[in-house]
Amino acid sequence: MKKVKALAAAALVAASLLSMQGAAMAAEANTIAVRGVAKQEVAPDMAYVTLGINVKADTAEAARNQAAEASQKVRRALLGLAITESNIQSSSYNLYPNYENINGKSKEKGYALNTTLRIKVDDLKKLGDVIDKTVQEGVTNVNQVNFALNEQSTVQRQLLAAAVDNARTKAAIVASAGGRSLGGMLSADISDYSGETMVMDSVRYKSAAMGANEAASTQLMPGTLKINASVEVTFKLN
Repeated sequence: MKKVKALAAAALVAASLLSMQGAAMAAEANTIAVRGVAKQEVAPDMAYVTLGINVKADTAEAARNQAAEASQKVRRALLGLAITESNIQSSSYNLYPNYENINGKSKEKGYALNTTLRIKVDDLKKLGDVIDKTVQEGVTNVNQVNFALNEQSTVQRQLLAAAVDNARTKAAIVASAGGRSLGGMLSADISDYSGETMVMDSVRYKSAAMGANEAASTQLMPGTLKINASVEVTFKLN
């Protein structure tokens, strides 16, 4: 008797699972999932610059002092260009023994120190001066320049709304072709958003104190940012 009851219970569970699966399949049959995309080109109004200071010295303390002096000069140069302290950020600091290869053997020769600063430049007219002035004061590497937007969130909202409209248009066309009408949106997932462009990477300067007559001022052309947004949206079908 107990065995019969167990079999009956198992059958009931199986039937329930089949019923749930059927309901899920029916629900899926009454929905449509599409990917909406939106693109826009805009002129950037700001940039992030990553500057590197690399020094070598006989001792760790000497290397630290040289880097500290160079960093102070670079910060003063940036403040002189009206770059605020809040827009100057230390992003790395590495002090380590320096080795050189002599007759196939690695031999320690003093210390090296690498430090980087990430600078936010709100006014693109200052970008060339930021690079030139800091190189004159001790920067040895311009590791990276990225153009971006101060009000990127505004453009992002506009693009995401356009991407949803794009998805709705696609879904409505497909629904109409199948003799159905489009219902409300059931879910949405932001699958992609990008809007920053790198224009320079790893430029090393041989001299950190070039005279005014030895080099022309740095000029960077920002061009336009290609901003993309995409969303995965599920709609109900009527």
